[in-house]
Amino acid sequence: MFKVTVKYGTKTMVFDAAPNENLLSLLKRNNISIPSICGGRQFCGKCKVEILNGPETLNRYTAEELDSLSYLEREMGYHLACAVEITEDIEVQVVSMEEEARIMTDSIATSSDLEPDVHKYHLMLEKPDLSDQRSDLKRIEDALDIDITASKEVLQVLPRVLRDNDFDVTVALIEDELVSVEAKNNTASKYGIAVDIGTTTVVGFLMDMNTGVQLDVYSFLNPQRAYGADVISRIDHTIKNPEGLEELGDMIICGINDMVAVLAERNGLSRDNIYEMTLAGNTVMIHLFLKIPVKYIATSPFTPVLTKRYAVKAGEIDVSINPGGRIYVMPCVAAYVGADTVASIMACGMAERADISLMMDIGTNGEIALGNRDAIYACSTAAGPAFEGAHIRNGMGGVKGAINKIRISDDIEFTTIGGAEPIGICGSGLVDAVSEMLRVGIIDESGRIKTREELDGTLYADKIIEIDGKPALLIAHMDNGDSIAICQKDIRELQLAKAAMAAGVQVLMKEANISIEQIENVYLAGGFGNYIDYDSACNIGLLPSALRSKMTGIGNGAGAGAKMCLLSKRYANESDIIKSKVHYIELSARKDFQDAFIEMMMF
Repeated sequence: MFKVTVKYGTKTMVFDAAPNENLLSLLKRNNISIPSICGGRQFCGKCKVEILNGPETLNRYTAEELDSLSYLEREMGYHLACAVEITEDIEVQVVSMEEEARIMTDSIATSSDLEPDVHKYHLMLEKPDLSDQRSDLKRIEDALDIDITASKEVLQVLPRVLRDNDFDVTVALIEDELVSVEAKNNTASKYGIAVDIGTTTVVGFLMDMNTGVQLDVYSFLNPQRAYGADVISRIDHTIKNPEGLEELGDMIICGINDMVAVLAERNGLSRDNIYEMTLAGNTVMIHLFLKIPVKYIATSPFTPVLTKRYAVKAGEIDVSINPGGRIYVMPCVAAYVGADTVASIMACGMAERADISLMMDIGTNGEIALGNRDAIYACSTAAGPAFEGAHIRNGMGGVKGAINKIRISDDIEFTTIGGAEPIGICGSGLVDAVSEMLRVGIIDESGRIKTREELDGTLYADKIIEIDGKPALLIAHMDNGDSIAICQKDIRELQLAKAAMAAGVQVLMKEANISIEQIENVYLAGGFGNYIDYDSACNIGLLPSALRSKMTGIGNGAGAGAKMCLLSKRYANESDIIKSKVHYIELSARKDFQDAFIEMMMF
């Protein structure tokens, strides 16, 4: 066995490692959070660690590391954790950016319709005596004048709570089931949580179910990202590892339970007074949360196990709200159009109006919906993770120090998240950079970066450097002296992503027989759709320029729709109606999609 000393934030930990054990696997096994967008396959270059001590390890680089790490990074002792096989005692520095991630929590204002499933009643019950030997449950039924059911767990505590409180109690019911019996008058304490489980981020909204008021919000990075940035990598993990499905399910449930604990403590309430949780998310995230197999979602004909609205008791899946409370999963449409799309359609109201709307959630899996109250056509495009900063030379998520806005005039001007020194570039900064490069002529319509010689005599010639034998645009230098640049591969990654989204819109318009002139509203959902500069996105063809004046950001549409379903039975039922209205268009086998994709590759 070897000793691995890990410095992580302010902590120093020592772990035992078997000979040739993989360092990334060791870190994940011990709950050390580290980016691993490719799932440990040595091509994303994101799981960088600094080897502080370990002579053999320091000087041993794989071919993939040589491609991913700059000369300066190698000189500083950086390695990819997924490429390090432990053959000696080593000391490792891991840098966490967990607390600095920028997560979209704001959302469009939701309906004030308030009709939750949970009802609480304060009861002053008659006490039993020899002339009144009704059962405890019958006594509650008579007071409410309804027939009710109750779980064994509730029946086990019922007699004690009644007698400890002299039969002065509050009961909580979901439909006709008694889920809680509480001391005295506790009707004011009735809470629920709406959750958006994203591939990258998870956001929870604590709601007062008596008033409909949002009390708090909590967000965190999805811990499953340790096994890949995209859903296919996570599906692959469950296929290759017998415990993979259970492992990924436990990761998201543990994260949600931590969120529940924080929300309860921060707001001075008991978790037992949280009676419902409504979840939106893509189809794979929903399946992983429920620990339902995802194997057949990844292969043709892309069949999920479940798409209908589904309810389960919290205690049955170890979610730490009231054990008798309900976890409601919103309906999905298909394997790659999930409950998050249904929720966003609900939040923007396009399914209730006669005018035609286009809704786009731009991300690793780009979901698009087009239509109105009569019919909605939807598709999913595998845009790839470029919008999240993955597969980009200096790409990163929206964390402190990421370049998020770029303008090119006499010089290259940029801003960073948090105003910090630049350490990389996020998706919105990439879109800005490419748009500006196109505008000033640094790239041509094919996306080719011009050489320094071609730009000779312009203001930008001296900003052209060479990366991998091809021209690249130097944006900035980091404190460590390394460069932040846009290289030719970055341009191609963005072209692939934007072409997929734009081609998806084209196919939906054709399928629905809707012209661009008929579209009255464009709703942009999700973090990326709200942080990008719309002019830049239109300039590169990611968004339709003809619709620029009709664009509105709706923020976290999935979270907004989940809140609506949590607070209103009408909207929960409406989610089923929306699902039935949506015509899913599978793009993978369509020649017109392939043709449009190739056409949209051009700027």
